[in-house]
Amino acid sequence: MNTVEKKIISIGGGGFTHQTDKIIDEFVINQKNNRKIKFGFLPTASKDNINKIKLFYEELKKYDLELSHFELCSKVKSFSNWIMDQDIIYVGGGNTNFMLDLWQQNKLYKNFEDAYNSGIILSGVSAGAVCWFEWILTDSLGNGYKPLKGMNFISGSCTPHASEKNRIDEFEFNIKNKKIPSGIAIDDGVAVLFIDGKPNSVCSSSKNANAYFIDDNNNRIVLNDHIKKTNE
Repeated sequence: MNTVEKKIISIGGGGFTHQTDKIIDEFVINQKNNRKIKFGFLPTASKDNINKIKLFYEELKKYDLELSHFELCSKVKSFSNWIMDQDIIYVGGGNTNFMLDLWQQNKLYKNFEDAYNSGIILSGVSAGAVCWFEWILTDSLGNGYKPLKGMNFISGSCTPHASEKNRIDEFEFNIKNKKIPSGIAIDDGVAVLFIDGKPNSVCSSSKNANAYFIDDNNNRIVLNDHIKKTNE
């Protein structure tokens, strides 16, 4: 019996909305082999910021893609039809708590789950990188970094922008103190591909940019090394 391969791509920061890291954009696109990929953008976390929407079309028009976006802050009707018609969903950055709260209020988690289970690739940067996890360390809840419950498509925790020392330090502190489970910290300019909920490969835009697995003993393992070991 053929089973659907379920993919999520989490990007710590950068990409087309920052006009950086072309290699990361291409890493996402190359996960699909379709002749004409339907690539859908969700700018919910930025409250459907018009500039990010413009950048989406401007930066990705160079590729042979069928581009579209959906402004969930304005409407949710027909969203289920739109998302199920895509090959790749890309969730932009911004306020993670705002985004997840809006999705929950409108009962959209099931739409994402249906898309994921059908083989549609879920991807995103910053807020769009971490929303798929069981737990998130976020600065979108007020002062400082705090735990936030995610959508739980991937078990464990995640934080983006791990190249910021204070953020990865807070991530380690929260894991050590069991406020969140062990998890993955992702630098800016880094994408992690998860297949069926497990890290499969890492794409980095520079030698010094990495993703890390951090356990409750504060062991910081470079994820690419960890993947190589577990896949041998």
